[in-house]
Amino acid sequence: MIVEKLSQIEVEAKYNINSEYRKIETISGIKRLLNQIDFSSEIVPIEDSERLTNIMTYLKGKQLNGCESNLVKEIIKE
Repeated sequence: MIVEKLSQIEVEAKYNINSEYRKIETISGIKRLLNQIDFSSEIVPIEDSERLTNIMTYLKGKQLNGCESNLVKEIIKE
């Protein structure tokens, strides 16, 4: 019983590591996109996820993937 429970905890931990690693990669990508913006002359909407998504899509040159879209929503939520 204990070994099974430990195995289950291990699987969950590995999943979380992979998930968080993907999130870190996504954050790095979004930062690279944002570095293209001159914040002294541009206003970036941080209250409107649709507008921020449109800006990110424009900067990326194609649609955001699921991880990127989720990160935009998380940015707006905070």
